[in-house]
Parts: sequence; structure tokens; C-alpha cells
Amino acid sequence: LAMATHAGNPNMELLIPMINQLQHIFTSVNAKLTLTLPQIAVVGAQSAGKSSVLENIVGRDFLPRGGNMVTKRPLVLQLITSQGQEYAIFGHKPQQRFINYADVRAEIENDTKAIVRDDMGVSSLPINLTIYSPHVVNLTLVDLPGMVKVPSLGQPADIVKKIDDIILEYISNENCLILAVTPANIDLVTSDALVMARSRDPMGKRTIGVLTKLDMMGKGHNARDVLLNKVVVLERGFIGVVLRGQRLDEYGRISKELDIPGALEHERQFFQNDPAYRDIADRLGVPYLQRTLSIQLTEHILKCLPNLQRELQTRHRDLSKEVRDMFDISSSSDTKSLIGLIHELHETFDTALQGTHLTTDDLKTLTGGARIANIFRERFPFELVKTELQDKDMRNQIIVAIKNIRGFKPGLFTPDEAFEYIVQMQIAKFEDPVMKCIDMVVSELLSVIHETANKMKRYPLLRQVTEDLLTQYLREREIATKQACSAYIQTQLSYINTNNEDFIGFAGQYFCFFSLKEKRTVVLINNFIRKDYVDSSLA
Repeated sequence: LAMATHAGNPNMELLIPMINQLQHIFTSVNAKLTLTLPQIAVVGAQSAGKSSVLENIVGRDFLPRGGNMVTKRPLVLQLITSQGQEYAIFGHKPQQRFINYADVRAEIENDTKAIVRDDMGVSSLPINLTIYSPHVVNLTLVDLPGMVKVPSLGQPADIVKKIDDIILEYISNENCLILAVTPANIDLVTSDALVMARSRDPMGKRTIGVLTKLDMMGKGHNARDVLLNKVVVLERGFIGVVLRGQRLDEYGRISKELDIPGALEHERQFFQNDPAYRDIADRLGVPYLQRTLSIQLTEHILKCLPNLQRELQTRHRDLSKEVRDMFDISSSSDTKSLIGLIHELHETFDTALQGTHLTTDDLKTLTGGARIANIFRERFPFELVKTELQDKDMRNQIIVAIKNIRGFKPGLFTPDEAFEYIVQMQIAKFEDPVMKCIDMVVSELLSVIHETANKMKRYPLLRQVTEDLLTQYLREREIATKQACSAYIQTQLSYINTNNEDFIGFAGQYFCFFSLKEKRTVVLINNFIRKDYVDSSLA
């Protein structure tokens, strides 16, 4: 670090690879990156041209394409200048070299699908891709999901917030430069990218503006004032680029999309021939953007090095202490250490459910077993109450059922089929509240498992495996519990006990019918029905 901190030192060109190496170290050990490493985050609305800018910088087609959202996970793209054959390596497949860029695109799509199960969702888990090529400059960029204003058909309702949260996670880092990509054919003051950048960089000190689609502004319109920093002022300025893609020829017909070399040549001729940009053409275009980003990132890293060095030293001391603490658990054997961890896990889980050993946080909200008890005492009864019919509704249903069973024939006795059907219908309604109660309890237990497993955070792989095993066992018991509850409800539906206290026994009523006077008998027959549910005038 000390050798690279002097401007003009040839080791300056090693700064970006050094930061890339730090990133690789954290990725290889499967540790969450807590250091605020300098980087450039690419921010823009969906279809603003972010992916095309990156492909033009690399000089290769390697990113997924489509009409809908294609960037669903952050892509940490590290470009390293090298001689010989160019190739790419993914962080999750460090031993495999990708020579064909079509394979790179397919791997990005496959790894995205492996994490984002929902085709319309997003994830904050990044994909790490390193490209070695003689045609690139040393540079590190993070391609973030494109911003949207409203969810499209099939997207989750909270997709807008999820994307914003991912972007804010990166640009909130003070060591992160923001590459705000905006189409030139929209009103700049309403740019989603600039609005997002200003939310974390209000003075515009970390933001680099990129204007795309300059060739699509229409005759009589140009973005010269914007590129000269006269409209929205950014300390690092704006750079204009012309992207490849479908465009209209002089006859208004859609022309074929250019390849990258053809697109770069088209861009160069556009800036040289357009009067609005001719005199500033040397400060526009993808090649200039590529060089500028590399220089600005290098200078930014140099500026951040003192703080980064202190942060690394502090982090190293903390980790060294943590490693020493790990071996203090047991000095005799690894087996005893593991047993100690399992015992600690058991005690923590038992404490969470039993509710002992209160802490300050336990005075603010319900936790663990108390939340589960609250589900049974309050939430479950509330759900059951919602399934109950009011007396008036029950009476009306029974009356209709009796009339439908009799048809046009008069009847002396009240048919028991009507009551059985109504009772079965009510019992069947209990299944939804029961299943909902199980889901709520499982959700609370999953939270307890996650919090308990965090006690093993010193061993990230062991913590993950332990949490996965406990979660798997809980899911198995969830299935068994739901099956048992469903079977119990089906059992209740299979036989209706009319001798229950809620019913008046048919045998006793039949005997009374033959032994009492007619007037009294009619009154008793009317009591065949369930107590208090049908008016005596039914018969």
C-alpha cells in the first residue's frame, strides 16, 4: 500500500488489481464483505442502456438481453489487462475458464435462476465476474438492476422497493463512485439515475454522468449544454455515448443492429460529423469513458487508501482475536469444541422458547415462545371466530336446506340430513384457520432457528449447515402436523354424533311421539332440530 500512495509511481496501475484481489479473497472464503472497498456502481432505469454501455466498454457481447428486466442480481465486473488469449472467470466457478462469451452469458442466466427462483424477482447476492483481456483497461464496475416506477405484470408488489434497496446498499458506501446512466432523449431533471444518486451524493462529488442515445434526440435537439455541465452540475461531469441497437435509416426504416466494432465506428463518426459535438468529440464516446473511469477509479482508490488501510488493520485485529477465541472453547479436541457449540445452541433455543433469562430487548416486544403462545391464545381464536355463522344466518340456511330436502312433499318429521350438512359445512371451515395457525407457528420457529444459529457466526459454514438441517427437520414436522390436523378434521366430518348435548336425542323424541298427547307430541317433534337454531313454527 505504501508504495502505491505516491502519484506518478508506476505502482499506481496496481491499485485496481489490488482492490480486485481483496474482493476475491472475501469471495473465496465465503465471507460477507464488510469493508467499504472503492468501486463504481452503475445506476440507471430499466432500458436506459446500462448493459450496452458495459458491453461496449468490454468490447464483447456477454450480458443477458430481453424485453423485460434482465439484470436481477448485482454483477461485480472486474476487468484486468492481460496479454494473450482473453477469458472470463466466475467467482462461483474459480477453476473454470470461459473462452466463449455466449457461455458467459448463459452462465450469468443460469446462476441468476439458481438464486432468483421467481423469474420476475431480484436478489442482492452478487455475481462476481473477472475478464482478462488485452482490449480492456483495469477497471471494476458493479452493474445493478434497472430501476422501475411500478411493477409490471407478474412482478412482486414490492419489486420497486427491493431494487431501490439493492442500489442504496451500494451507493451509500462513501467509497463508491456512482455511474448514473441516463438516456439523452428524456428530461434530465427527472432522471431516475440522477435522483437516486443525489439521494446519497447531494453535492454530486461521487457521481459521473453518462448520457446514452444521443443519436436519438431528433433533429434540432442536442445535449451540448448537459455535456458541458451547464444544466445539472456534477463535479466529475458528463460523458456522452452512442449505443448500438435498432435505429432508423434516412428513409425511416429499421436498420440492423450493429456489432460492437461497427457501433464504436458509428459513434466516432457521429460525434465528428455533428456540429453540436464536433469540437468536444475527444471527450465523448465509449473509449474516452473507459479511460476516464479507469483514471478516476485509480485516483479515488488512492484517496481512500489511508482510511482503507486503517480499516484493514482494525479488521485484522478483530479477526485475529476472534480466531483466538474460537480455540479457547476447548483446548483438548475439536470434538469437544463441537459438542460445546451444540450444547450452547440447545441452551439458546430452549431459552428462546421457555422464556427465561430476560434481557433489555425482551421488555420491548414479544419474542420466541411468547409469540407462539400469543398465536394460540389470540390469533387462532380470532381466526376461528371469523368462521362462525350468526344464529340468524344458521337458521336461514337450515330452513332452506329442510325445504329443499322435502321438495313439494309435506313432512311431519324434520329431516336430519339438513343438520348434518350444515354441521359438516361448519366443521370443514375449521381447516383453514388450523393451517394458518400452523404456518404462523412455523414462521416463528424459523425466526428462532435463525437467531439461534447466529450464535455460531464464528463458523459461517457450520452455522449455515446447522440452520439448513434444523429448517429441513422443521419443514418435515410441518408436513406431518398438517396431515394430522387434516385427518382429524376429516374424522370429525365422517360421523355426526346427534346424541351430543347440542342435539336432542332422536330415540327419546320418537318414544315421546307415541306416548304423549298429540299437541304435546307436535311440540316435541319440533325440537328434533338443533337447540336454539330453528323457530318452532318450522314444522
